[in-house]
Amino acid sequence: MKRSQLNNSEKDPKDDLNFTSLVLRTVFLDGSIYKSIKDHPNSLLFALILVCVVSVAFAVGLNKEPLNIFTGRPDIPEFISYLFRINVIIWSWIIWSVIASVSTKWAFKGQGSIIDMLRAIGIAYAPGILFFGVQIDTPAISGTLGEGLLLFAKLWVFVTAAQAVKETAGFKGIYGYIPGLLTGLIAWFLLFSITS
Repeated sequence: MKRSQLNNSEKDPKDDLNFTSLVLRTVFLDGSIYKSIKDHPNSLLFALILVCVVSVAFAVGLNKEPLNIFTGRPDIPEFISYLFRINVIIWSWIIWSVIASVSTKWAFKGQGSIIDMLRAIGIAYAPGILFFGVQIDTPAISGTLGEGLLLFAKLWVFVTAAQAVKETAGFKGIYGYIPGLLTGLIAWFLLFSITS
């Protein structure tokens, strides 16, 4: 076999990264995914697409619920609620990424640029696809199945994004989750408290 054919037969694992494997590995908390997306050219586009799908799922899933910020104004058109919720998810991704990048470099002496955090946290929003199931009105123990699914999806996004910050910043051990949890709490209280 020629040398050029041997080189082409040994593919880099980053070349096999597709959208489905990216989402599944993130959902199942595979921390090695964040190392493989670091230099992958399409990973930021994948993250943007995923965040947009999750934001639409969030807006559609909560379309029956009034916005906390607009509770005194019942005359707000429904499409304003949709647009507001879509923007909240997109802005939460951006704000969480910026806060995580700045805090891990400044306070925790980690690594990873803002672009790296945008990639990692955007892909970590994958479990947010479950927001589509919030419309399920089947009675459960103390509410509906959809309400439980909403809480489960929020917590799963929170955990995967905390892991994304840990892996992207290059932290090791259980203490590596602290920056992701702290920055996630800031983003959570800033944005989710307004919309749900």
